[in-house]
Amino acid sequence: MHSGRRWFQTVAFATALGWAGWVTGCSEAEDREPRDCPDAMRRDCPSQETPSEEDAGTPPEDAGTTTPPQVPPDAGGPPPMEPPPPPPPATTGSTLWLGREGTAQDDLALGAAVDSNGDVLTVAQYELDDLQERQPTDNSVKLVLTRRAAMGEQRWTRSYSVRVADTPVSLRADVNARVAPGPEEGSFVAADARGLVEFAPQSGLGNGAFVVRLDREGNVVWSASVPGRDVTVADIAVDGQGRPRVAFNTSGSTDFGGGVKGSGAVVVTYSLDGKAEQALSVGQGEGGDSRVTLTTLALTPEGSVVVGGSYAGLVRFGEHRVGSAKDGSPFLARYQPDGKLAWVKPLSQATGMVRDVGVDGQGTVVALGSFLGTVSWGTTKLQGHVYRASPFLVAADPTGKPKWARNLGDGLQAGALGVEPSGELVVAGFTYSLIVDGASGPDGLGSAQPVALRYGANGASQGLRLYLSDPPRARGELYGVEEIRFVGVLPDGDTVLFGHTDRDTDFGTGRRAPARSDLFLIRMKH
Repeated sequence: MHSGRRWFQTVAFATALGWAGWVTGCSEAEDREPRDCPDAMRRDCPSQETPSEEDAGTPPEDAGTTTPPQVPPDAGGPPPMEPPPPPPPATTGSTLWLGREGTAQDDLALGAAVDSNGDVLTVAQYELDDLQERQPTDNSVKLVLTRRAAMGEQRWTRSYSVRVADTPVSLRADVNARVAPGPEEGSFVAADARGLVEFAPQSGLGNGAFVVRLDREGNVVWSASVPGRDVTVADIAVDGQGRPRVAFNTSGSTDFGGGVKGSGAVVVTYSLDGKAEQALSVGQGEGGDSRVTLTTLALTPEGSVVVGGSYAGLVRFGEHRVGSAKDGSPFLARYQPDGKLAWVKPLSQATGMVRDVGVDGQGTVVALGSFLGTVSWGTTKLQGHVYRASPFLVAADPTGKPKWARNLGDGLQAGALGVEPSGELVVAGFTYSLIVDGASGPDGLGSAQPVALRYGANGASQGLRLYLSDPPRARGELYGVEEIRFVGVLPDGDTVLFGHTDRDTDFGTGRRAPARSDLFLIRMKH
């Protein structure tokens, strides 16, 4: 953060009141000020007397030719209204612009990315009709890609239908996708779908995983399918050569084409023309119930691969053989550009997962996760709640040496992380409690409120931005549909947040009620 700038203090209640605004009217002090009596009904104004006809007298004969005195146009009237003052300059945490989108059905944010020019790419799932049902049966949804300029203007949007057969009724259309910027202002999309995706006539994409390259206008350049219906996409990133690297989860050995094979948790590198070049297997389960699941992927400045997720059972990472908690434990690992394991951090005393990971300009790795139990990070031990998952932040230097760790409190649901080149970072999610010194405290807010929290490169709290939402309303099997899926950093240091909510929320530009679950994209000042 630049010197001279600061984030609001971390007592969230005072912050919320400050941003809620005040409605002001005339005070008693204003009433004591003198006013022009003809223009205001006041008790202390004498009534205007009208002379009688006798008192008025008879006008002189030449009265009709008398020229009345010239009176200034504004005499006796109100003073001219002064123009309103200019709006105050944007301060740290202010909403510079807000994009809201939504249909009459539920729409869900899936992922987003920021390119080197500051353009924002988003991918979402639209038109879920019966998300509130116990067993949804949508036979058609839409995958929607959008590109916006840094100031919020929409450059283009593309909508693709995802369809399944009408029968049996148990078939449900669904899609999961991530997006990353590509060369020449293009982009890459990695997705897995239940149903056929109409990217192009006779494309045959869907009912499994695939990778697509788009040009700067959103047109398909090439697509690559992954065989097998049980392959899912976890994340995507682009290396210094412009090649997409995709994190997949598979249930067994998978041929990605060209003799490139992998099993379990795999990171596949694709060439610029869509050919699989190599596959990096992350961990290896030892036993029938052992597994590794990827959730997030990032690349370091020199091309190392950083991954996070969870592992269950007995798993081998390189030469490290580790066991997990009963329901799976978080892990964080870094692989060198040649694919060799540099280091791994299995958090075997905790139940949970690493949800998001980022890398700063010096190669420091920061991970966001959730846990029950204990996170041991260097000499620091974070103790979680007995039965409610708590978010955690951990940081390690390029060699894997722990730098710092934080428990963010069980009243916060943290969904995404954005790391700046300087090492400062922003975490976004929803909080049920007041935030004190960067963590949720014991005092509740009544319902979850959207929040963005800023931390320094040393993990110290630097402030927050709390938004205000109405309480959720029960809707069938649902009670609030909300998530922040992405936090990104623009080239000038501003932050973008991408997510969805079905509640009336003020994101700094006034309250707006969504149709159902609508998307929001916020640019927040550094």
